[in-house]
Amino acid sequence: MAENTGENSDPAFDIQVPKASPREEVESAKILFQEGLLEEAKRILHRVLISHPSFGRAKRLLQEIRNSELDLLLNRSTSSSPDRFRIEDPEAILRKLGSDLGILVDREAGSIDPKRENWSHSPPLQPRERFDLAVAFFEMDCFRDAVRELEEALRQVRLENSILDELGISMVALQAESLICMEEAFEAKMFLAPILNESEISHELKLPLYYLAARSEEMLGARIEAKAWLEKVMEIDPLFRDANFRIRLL
Repeated sequence: MAENTGENSDPAFDIQVPKASPREEVESAKILFQEGLLEEAKRILHRVLISHPSFGRAKRLLQEIRNSELDLLLNRSTSSSPDRFRIEDPEAILRKLGSDLGILVDREAGSIDPKRENWSHSPPLQPRERFDLAVAFFEMDCFRDAVRELEEALRQVRLENSILDELGISMVALQAESLICMEEAFEAKMFLAPILNESEISHELKLPLYYLAARSEEMLGARIEAKAWLEKVMEIDPLFRDANFRIRLL
């Protein structure tokens, strides 16, 4: 009954779990990374860098995770085990993709340029099909091809309905992100500006566009404007992508 009377109590005892140090946080992120939980690992590292922007171990691990994501996107394994993933022939993948999607590859081996069109196709496609094709191009870093498909898809959507729905906003967001990936920040800003002013589109639906407007302003060196757009993002969803991290760096 001593626990009820307070007898023999330890004044140094604290029921709260001690807060993990930055070094411990990075070790936790490293374990998550090794387990393939990349988003969780990045979330921890962003939290560390917000409090300790110059913490080198966190920066290095975050860069390693980003490199791993890029390698996975390009169908390359970063695993030390050669049998964990089978690396396929890139040319075979391109031939199969061309056959499945009915597109032709306008390139020579190893010459894909993300800032020019590398692909062409003749069959007419519906807006949703063009969007799906644009997503595939984006994931292959064929950004100019993605923009081409999205421009036509948006034109078709506008002909059917002047007000953009959720699919239309997704097309706009992917086109803006493709332009940003090609470092065409000014073009992205000009593309987004009239759409951001469309009062028929809800504040919540514009969320990804606010974020991309901030990205374009940040690339142009307009820190105040970028922060203003990120504040709009935070009003709607404080956990949207890396908005919280970016706004603290501005």
